[in-house]
Amino acid sequence: AELVREQVLRLTEQEVPHGVAVEVEEWEEKENAVYIRMTIYVEKESQKGILIGAHGAMLKQIGSGARPGIEALIGRRAYLDLWVKARPNWRDDPSSLRWLGYRSDD
Repeated sequence: AELVREQVLRLTEQEVPHGVAVEVEEWEEKENAVYIRMTIYVEKESQKGILIGAHGAMLKQIGSGARPGIEALIGRRAYLDLWVKARPNWRDDPSSLRWLGYRSDD
């Protein structure tokens, strides 16, 4: 998830603030590759369009940029299925933060 998030931040620079989270929703070992479905969460609907890009071009760039690092990490070919969803104000919602794997120490 962090390798995909890194590509989002690298490719969108100032267009999308750092309010981006990535969740691995499905991981399936197949014969020739690992199928990984991830959802990229943003806070605003307008940010979805930026991440998807014209005809999905930006989303394809994000996946292409993240794939080599993921394949090196898992030691196998990977098929990435990326989705983008808006989840308003997720950074201000403690339940959203827990759901994404962030913990509070208090």
